[in-house]
Amino acid sequence: MIRLVAIDLDGTLLRSDLSISPANRDALARARKAGAVVAIATGRMFRSARLIVSDLGADMPIAAYNGALIRMSQSGETLRSLPIEPADGERIVRFMWDWGFVFQAYFDDEMYVPRMTSASGGYSSRYGVEIHVLGDIDEFARRPSLKYLVIDDPGRIASVRQALEGVAGPNLRIMRSLPEMLEIVDSRVSKGQALQHLACRFGIDIAHTMAIGDSENDVDMLREAAIGVAVSGAAREVQSAADYVAASNDDDGVAEALEKFVLS
Repeated sequence: MIRLVAIDLDGTLLRSDLSISPANRDALARARKAGAVVAIATGRMFRSARLIVSDLGADMPIAAYNGALIRMSQSGETLRSLPIEPADGERIVRFMWDWGFVFQAYFDDEMYVPRMTSASGGYSSRYGVEIHVLGDIDEFARRPSLKYLVIDDPGRIASVRQALEGVAGPNLRIMRSLPEMLEIVDSRVSKGQALQHLACRFGIDIAHTMAIGDSENDVDMLREAAIGVAVSGAAREVQSAADYVAASNDDDGVAEALEKFVLS
């Protein structure tokens, strides 16, 4: 019996227009009514994810920043916080600055950039979050960040990742969340680790968990869960890590998975 379900947002629960379908809303409500803990696991900021789930009618855990910050959606109770250590952050920030990468940091659930760019402006518009500019790169590098986000052309992102991995060191983890985005977090942070933490927190055996996702940063969560579900259209490596492939995010894949594994 599945008692804990962790669900990614973008490309999974959210349709291409960033809305939650009526079928998915209904399935989520019925899963909670049946006694399952429904959690959100996302690379997004907590405040951004919170807005999306605010009308779902329950105080649910949100593993934001790929699990670096886990908070309850309504009460705001913090269950876990693992920002990047300042020494590791300073090294990677200075490297990104010197090479002219477009990157963002997240201090206390606020988004900061060292300079404004069209890419960061587009991100702000798409996800509905305010941008703060902190031009003092020394101060920027010293502040503990929940993650760093790098935005680049999808055709260049693999080489950007290789360059970053050359200086990241063992205390940082780099993963791809969208074709044009790389996420840098503390090495102890992942959606799979967040799933483990939530299972322990709610007294649920990992054998009674399910995870649903579509991107590289979902892979370890799909492997960690008793049942890993990828939505149709997910990358090949994501589908390979899954136990089941549901319909796409635009065709109520989350509802399909909940019906099959939680509500049947």
